[in-house]
Amino acid sequence: MRFFVISNFRILLSLLLFLSFTIPNFSQEPEKTEQPLPIAKQEEAAKETSSWFNDPNDKFSKVFEHRLMFRIGVGIGNLSPAVLNETGPAWSKDSILRNIVDPDSPPSFPYKEAKSLAVQTQAWDISYGWKNRFEIQSARNSSLGKYGKEEPASTNFFTPRTDLYWASAFEGNRLLRFDGISDHLRFSYIHPFTSRFRIGPSVNFHRYTEQDTSSYGSYSTSRPGAPVPDKATWSVGGNVESNFSMKGILPGIYLKFKITEWWEIRSRLEYLDRKGDFSAIGSQVLQESVSGGPGTYSISVPAYGGKVSDKGTIFMFESSFRYCRFSLDIGMIRQDITRSYSMYVGDTIGTVSTNDYLLRFPNIDLGQMSHHSKQTLTEVYIMPGASFFYDSDGIY
Repeated sequence: MRFFVISNFRILLSLLLFLSFTIPNFSQEPEKTEQPLPIAKQEEAAKETSSWFNDPNDKFSKVFEHRLMFRIGVGIGNLSPAVLNETGPAWSKDSILRNIVDPDSPPSFPYKEAKSLAVQTQAWDISYGWKNRFEIQSARNSSLGKYGKEEPASTNFFTPRTDLYWASAFEGNRLLRFDGISDHLRFSYIHPFTSRFRIGPSVNFHRYTEQDTSSYGSYSTSRPGAPVPDKATWSVGGNVESNFSMKGILPGIYLKFKITEWWEIRSRLEYLDRKGDFSAIGSQVLQESVSGGPGTYSISVPAYGGKVSDKGTIFMFESSFRYCRFSLDIGMIRQDITRSYSMYVGDTIGTVSTNDYLLRFPNIDLGQMSHHSKQTLTEVYIMPGASFFYDSDGIY
């Protein structure tokens, strides 16, 4: 019995000694707490969490290294052409000057000017951008209008009665076709003033061609005192092709305002100053009738050329909507131009007396050289496009 008690006591003592060594070790062991990750690792983890493939726009919202964009579009416009706006004042001055030199030549005055005309527009451009700051753009804009007799595309004249001619009214110039093409090579730098607003200078190496097809009209009736009395002369047909070729360097200001990740506003204002040459040549079919007898037909040939210049502004405003690499741009372009001629020479050659149908001053067209005419073009367009990017992530 005593041995059993002593044995139990030894077992209990041994257990107490074991616990005295083991329990403090557990109580002194510090708790393990999770330490925050470094900031760089947090950003990497965030990138992994919000993968580009979760939102297709995330990838294209970054500041790109290189971008190549293609766009093509169409539009409609409203044109007030210089080729018609110059006709009334210039031909009237010519007829007055010619009347001073030759009193037998009748003066003429415009009584109905041409109105604005509709045109259809087409455009395309290719642009390369570097880090959303530097941009190179190659672009072409064209405007085309075709007009018939129902269109208000003519300038009408009134000739008062003189000693040799009865009073008459006639259509002096009718525009049948307008085709203007602008080629641009632009270099732009857009400085980021804020995260959403950028503005900077641009320079445009610009080339412009214009082709106009016109019909020249006239009507006159001689009085009994004329060398050939009671003779009616009028134009029944014929076209004159006018070709303009100009170029210039256009400085400008370009701005971008990013409203959201998918919506951007762009605007550009350029100062237009282009110079070049022009030529006009064609045929005019005339019919003459004396005292109501059968008419005879003849052909006259207008041929003119010289130096021409355009000055003014080109203003562009554009709203761009983007999804991934694709974009849809809706915009407006306004051209305000003043056209002038430093040289305008030529004449109309034919067998009919020019006093019977021609308003212009011979050899040197003083009326054209002393007059500045306006040309305005306002167009609204839509241009879908696609972009391709390249940076450290590769091409996408």
